[in-house]
Amino acid sequence: MDPARLVQTESMLAVTDRLWRAEMRRAFGPDGVLLYGFGTERQGEPGTRLRQAFEARTAAVAGWRNERRRSA
Repeated sequence: MDPARLVQTESMLAVTDRLWRAEMRRAFGPDGVLLYGFGTERQGEPGTRLRQAFEARTAAVAGWRNERRRSA
């Protein structure tokens, strides 16, 4: 178990989640995450800032999950 690696992946997830949420608010208004956070809209269109934020967040979630499995 590498506690520093776990902290790093948690930090990356927190940062990318904040960026994605900000893009959702920009694209859909203050309730964007509540209204569209589980639908296909959450991904954004190819080439958009929302898509880039979604992909970064997805990668961060995967990294965090992998590290959690290793730490268990």
